[in-house]
Amino acid sequence: MIELGQYCLFGALLLSAYGMVIGALGGWRKSLPLTRSAENAAIAAFGILVATSVSLWYLLLTDQFVVEYVAQYSTSKMPAVYKFTAFWGGQSGSLLLWALVLSFFSFIAVVQNRHRNRELMPYAVSVLMGILLFFTVLLNFLTNPFNTLTQVPVDGQGLNPLLQNAYMVIHPPALYLGYIGVSLPFAFAMGALMSGKLDTSWIRTTRQWSLISWVFLTFGIALGGMWAYEELGWGGYWAWDPVENASFMPWLVSTAFLHSVMITEKKGMLRTWNFILVLLAFQLSIFGTFITRSGVISSVHSFALSNLGPFFVVFLASTALFTVFWIVYRSPQLKSEQRMKSFLSREASFLLNNWLFLSICFAVFWGTVFPILSEWVTGEKITVSVPFFNNVSMPLALALLILTGVCPLIAWRKASAKNFRRNFLYPLAAGLVTGLIAVAVGVRSLIPLVFFSACGFVMATIVFEFYKGARARQTIRPTGFLTAVKDLSLMNKRRYGGFIIHAGVVLVFFGIIASSFFRIEEEFSVRQGDFFKIGDYTLVFKGLSERSDPEKNVVTAKLDVLKNGAKIDEVLAEKHFHHKSEQPMTEVSIRPTLKEDLYVVLAGWDKGVVSFHVFVNPLVQWIWIGIGIMVLGGLFVMLPNSKPPAAHVSRAVDEEEAKDVAA
Repeated sequence: MIELGQYCLFGALLLSAYGMVIGALGGWRKSLPLTRSAENAAIAAFGILVATSVSLWYLLLTDQFVVEYVAQYSTSKMPAVYKFTAFWGGQSGSLLLWALVLSFFSFIAVVQNRHRNRELMPYAVSVLMGILLFFTVLLNFLTNPFNTLTQVPVDGQGLNPLLQNAYMVIHPPALYLGYIGVSLPFAFAMGALMSGKLDTSWIRTTRQWSLISWVFLTFGIALGGMWAYEELGWGGYWAWDPVENASFMPWLVSTAFLHSVMITEKKGMLRTWNFILVLLAFQLSIFGTFITRSGVISSVHSFALSNLGPFFVVFLASTALFTVFWIVYRSPQLKSEQRMKSFLSREASFLLNNWLFLSICFAVFWGTVFPILSEWVTGEKITVSVPFFNNVSMPLALALLILTGVCPLIAWRKASAKNFRRNFLYPLAAGLVTGLIAVAVGVRSLIPLVFFSACGFVMATIVFEFYKGARARQTIRPTGFLTAVKDLSLMNKRRYGGFIIHAGVVLVFFGIIASSFFRIEEEFSVRQGDFFKIGDYTLVFKGLSERSDPEKNVVTAKLDVLKNGAKIDEVLAEKHFHHKSEQPMTEVSIRPTLKEDLYVVLAGWDKGVVSFHVFVNPLVQWIWIGIGIMVLGGLFVMLPNSKPPAAHVSRAVDEEEAKDVAA
């Protein structure tokens, strides 16, 4: 199996090199046989990388410690599920996962486009195979997962205990599907630039891929936040860690792209801009992989320092120069078909939306790379603290949130005073009422009040748009209101799925603001039988207990939770001491409710005195609910629209709704 894996890995390198060269040659000569040959190479590369991956999984599951990678990231006593996930627990395995997923996506793209987009396909395949070539070169010559040891250990070192968590079974693959999905829009964008076919066909082809990438990035980021919240024991879910930022940046740019393509499709504007966004999203996905795999930036997620950094830098620079050359070369053909007629228009609001997303992205990028730059220039690594990210991103995020409610209410081309009065009255009133409710329940700080009011405004906008559309639908086809909402949504999943996503965004903002500004945090040192109070809770410490298993020793603190003098629950906070790890692992006890989470950390103990770090985190569960709604909204958008009868469309109440229904 070791030899099979090595030979297959080298075969993947040869196939990717062949597909890259022959694909480009097929496009240049306009040769269908050469193009088909490159496509077949992409299909074969997927098959051979499946065999490579199966080989590594077999070696992990059967404890073949002669393989260096298996010895580093697995043990004979580790549960099978974590032996399976050890595949992406280290540097070489995670890069193999990158190559496997990219080859899978390339395989799907080739099959989907066997009889369409023939002008784009040779170049798109060439680009995809060029990306795959980069990763297979790394795997073959710099970080081969099948390298063997001269002295075989009795047992392996095992997966990092922090990664032995249910979220880590799903989080890395989900995030990789998001990262790598960005490669497909990039490849087809390059196909459009290189072939000169610069209409919107490449956008229509890749829109679903962009959505798939966005959904997986959203899901992966959420799982990472949940893992950090439950596993790291610091009471939070997002710390602007460099690897967190690395996943957030392509998400920001991908979200901007999904908004800007609507202007291109409807108005023929921002054509060059879309190519730039696709390039940025791809570059940032590779940059994220570079940060995680090179160890150049300190992070709880990243691997040890390796020799991959220079190769990633060269790849990033070469792909950027290559893309910029083609954008500049084709710029005369990329001029917009129309010009923006007013700053008070939906087109302008979408453009502002894009600039806000990129402004946040730039701030996050600068804060992430500044420690590297400072070390290169001064020899001293200067870290950027959390307040920098919060202070820069918060006003931009507020503007984005408000714009989420404004965009659907403004007309295309130019908004009139009548449009403002008709569309903004009820949402603004709802925002004001939300602010007053917040004051009534005790909120006095200005920033939370503004955010909560903005959330109320945006949610009212969403409800108003569903109501307006359903009423228009009822005038076309008399039916019940809920049926009208269902029919309307099914006819235009892109528009109303977008509103579902925005509703999820509102809930996420509610949770983030509440948990950031109103969190209670205290430390207590008690003896058995003592009690302490935090928020509305009284906790009684009942005692410590110990147990052991083949992997670790566990110390458990048991506490009763009382509210208004009555016991409502008990919590168990733990410390895990893994036999093959020097650092103890914190296992947090979380009592989640929709109102707030009681979050208890066993901090330490000495001579009968036990210390606890306790948090009350308001509305955190609404963050996860909101992200779930965002993911469901994204999946809903990807479904095909139902086609309404033309006669029904013609009777729509206003022009914009008629266009949306017809779409």
